[in-house]
Amino acid sequence: MKLSSLEHLSAFALLGPGFGGGGFTLLRDLEEGGRGEPRLVFAEFERRGKDARVFGARAGAVEPLELDVDPPRLSVRLEEGDYYAAVARIREAIAAGDVYQVCHTVRARVGPATGAGLFAAMASRGAARFAAWVRLPGGPEFVSASPELFLATEGGTVRSEPMKGTARAGADGILRASAKDRAELAMITDLVRNDLTPVCRPRSVRVPHPRRFLHLPYAMQAVSDVAGDLLDGVTPLDVLDGLHPGGSVTGAPKRAALRMIAELEAGPRGPYCGALGLCRGDGCTFSLLIRTATRTEAGWVYGVGSGIVYDSEAEKELAELHVKLGGLGCGTPSSA
Repeated sequence: MKLSSLEHLSAFALLGPGFGGGGFTLLRDLEEGGRGEPRLVFAEFERRGKDARVFGARAGAVEPLELDVDPPRLSVRLEEGDYYAAVARIREAIAAGDVYQVCHTVRARVGPATGAGLFAAMASRGAARFAAWVRLPGGPEFVSASPELFLATEGGTVRSEPMKGTARAGADGILRASAKDRAELAMITDLVRNDLTPVCRPRSVRVPHPRRFLHLPYAMQAVSDVAGDLLDGVTPLDVLDGLHPGGSVTGAPKRAALRMIAELEAGPRGPYCGALGLCRGDGCTFSLLIRTATRTEAGWVYGVGSGIVYDSEAEKELAELHVKLGGLGCGTPSSA
């Protein structure tokens, strides 16, 4: 199947190998509320997990996916706003004991590009594990190069792989040795453990790997693994409701972090930092929609963020945002 052939479709979801099957999957005939399988599940960042949109669909394997669209030379403009003041405000709240960590995000304006062109750019150095190009009935449309597994359920078990800590590609030693980044990941791992506890059997929530490393073409990421055994009768959507929005894109404690996000960020995140899932029976796999661009009336908007703790330095956090812009497959952007 040619990537360009999707542009004429009014609604579809092209999902990468991490969602299951080992290759790309194309979902067509999306029907919101449809009872067929597989099901596509989508929750924007601001939407409750229990209120996620669910679509019945017709699925087909894509073997192979032909990237017949040349990656465009993207124009990228990072809208930093008053970034230094936001970091200072979060550090003040941490010092006051109001919060421990806040994931603060900003937006980059990207354009011009078609959905196919943007997907090709993101996949120019290899498709991300949870690559996705989604156009939902009535909107929105977004393209994602997410490397993060939000949650997966299968056979009465659940696992999550929260990601916290980023360094540029090749800077392995810096990230491995960073006490700050280690502490950030530990906070979020504990938050995910707490979020899973109500839907899991007592004492079954565990952390098989407290810290490992994922190498991407443009960055190195620190990841932990959290797993548990689900209570009888708990559905994948129950688990989504318990975990959404993801701890790695909120901060800790979650409610306090969400209050600060609402105070400091210019507007809603929408699909960015939301959840996207493919479900077959009781088996569901959800990505966390980081490294994600959303089509708006003014063009594509791509979100980037980082976890702010008391030890954070605004200059270094801003440099991390530029590293994450590498998910677009482009060079260093301008700032505004």
